[in-house]
Amino acid sequence: MKKPFLMTFILIGITFLVTSFWYFTSGPNSFPADEQLVEEITNSFSILSNSEIQDTVFLDDRHVFVPFKAEDEMYGFSLWKWNNRKWNEVFVSTNDDVRVWKIDSKDPTTFRVVWNYPPQDKVSYMKLYLVHERGAQVSDYEEHYKPAVQLEQTIRLSENLYGSIKLSQEWIPVLQSFNDSPIIPSYYFGWNTYDSSDKSTYPERNENGNSSGGGDTYIDFPIYFEESVLE
Repeated sequence: MKKPFLMTFILIGITFLVTSFWYFTSGPNSFPADEQLVEEITNSFSILSNSEIQDTVFLDDRHVFVPFKAEDEMYGFSLWKWNNRKWNEVFVSTNDDVRVWKIDSKDPTTFRVVWNYPPQDKVSYMKLYLVHERGAQVSDYEEHYKPAVQLEQTIRLSENLYGSIKLSQEWIPVLQSFNDSPIIPSYYFGWNTYDSSDKSTYPERNENGNSSGGGDTYIDFPIYFEESVLE
């Protein structure tokens, strides 16, 4: 009696493990249609009920960037992740500022820069900055100096004024060298925008927008830099 019971228990355990593995690791289903995307976006902000989806941009097979246009010339975007056998909206924003989505907070090669500027702001290109302040600390009677870091990446905007890109390859080993906590990193990102005459310009159209997110999603909010504060 004990042997059949043991075999049954083992088979149940194997079935459970196989089913769980399939549930959590199987590939994504087709991405939701525009109507469903708008419905989900509206759950975050009701004023977005009449939004127009501009595009669906797959950052990889499980992460999607969705720029949209809402009423009153409001532009924004939502971020989607395949998790637990469904597509989940993990972040939505009606601010036109640039964001950095840390898809894997421990791996900077997965970081994606995303944005959606209104045409009225006449933004031609932007500059993204990686900044690490200089500092020093004493450990075991030894002083350790940390030099300042300021890296710059120019991003040309498309005609649609929305987009997503990876960080510059030159930034990756620098970020990896910081060995920071993903929650409180020692570095930060900054940004500035320019018009077609290379004049610094602040996009004010969506200045009073909102954003919403949660869970284990890491979204970095880069700081707007006046040129005078750059070294």
